[in-house]
Amino acid sequence: MLLLITGSADGTSDRLVLNYGDGIFRFNYNLWKEYKVTYSPSYWSIENPAGLTITSETATKAFWWKAFAYIANDDRLVKEEVKYFLRDLYGWFRVRNLSKGNSIDYHDKYGKVNILGIASKYFNIPETVFSIGLNKVQNFNKKSLIVKSLSSHLSSDNKVLMTSQIPSINKLDKNFPWFIQNEIISDWDITSFLCGDKIFTFKRSREDLDGVDWRTNQDFNYTKQEWFPYEISKKNETNILKLANELNIDFGRFDFMLDTETSELIFLEINATGQWVFLDIHNKYGLLDQVINWLKN
Repeated sequence: MLLLITGSADGTSDRLVLNYGDGIFRFNYNLWKEYKVTYSPSYWSIENPAGLTITSETATKAFWWKAFAYIANDDRLVKEEVKYFLRDLYGWFRVRNLSKGNSIDYHDKYGKVNILGIASKYFNIPETVFSIGLNKVQNFNKKSLIVKSLSSHLSSDNKVLMTSQIPSINKLDKNFPWFIQNEIISDWDITSFLCGDKIFTFKRSREDLDGVDWRTNQDFNYTKQEWFPYEISKKNETNILKLANELNIDFGRFDFMLDTETSELIFLEINATGQWVFLDIHNKYGLLDQVINWLKN
């Protein structure tokens, strides 16, 4: 039985459960009080409100999907205890080579700037620097600049630092830690979703964007197809697989931009637990079927 560790309001998990069939157990982190849990070094079991049970004897694999993105309205210590239990439980699967996908701590181990360095073996990357004090960064004034968040966390007043364009280094506050890149001029965002040994690549026009980050214009109602299949070269597909192998993953989304001048793919980042349903909202291109088969096999 597959253990899916997630949250109750996750639409991706809804699709997975609906299409997986028998043999899946969903644990919603934010509804942890609704489960009965026994977890010991020698045996564990979880029972859901409907009476379905998964145990250390019936579990065959685990998939971690956005679990802590959903808020549990409890005391901070209580939430951390439940989180630790779920990490511990996921560790039970990992040491037995029964985990699927990438764990919640994947990017904590690799990091965005380090991954850019690894990716530069296979793709062109933007000139990039993380700076505290804005020392030795004046060469970045040669082009338009992009600033973005390393952590993707919310600020204390619950604001998000979206990918933003700035005209000059001189406009930045030296008392803030900055992740800076030279801007890539492109008419298209490109993303490649890897699942198992199959790559699905899509493109999205940048023509209608309000800023430089396509997420600011994203249709979260998923009523309109915004991304469309895009054929990349065999060389680029091979390089994605080589990069994935070096990063020890077989699941994730690789984000690129298509350089307007050279028509080359410029690697931006990999999201090891990146959303993918928005690429195929009407199940026309086979992503959901591929993920289901990958989870089962």
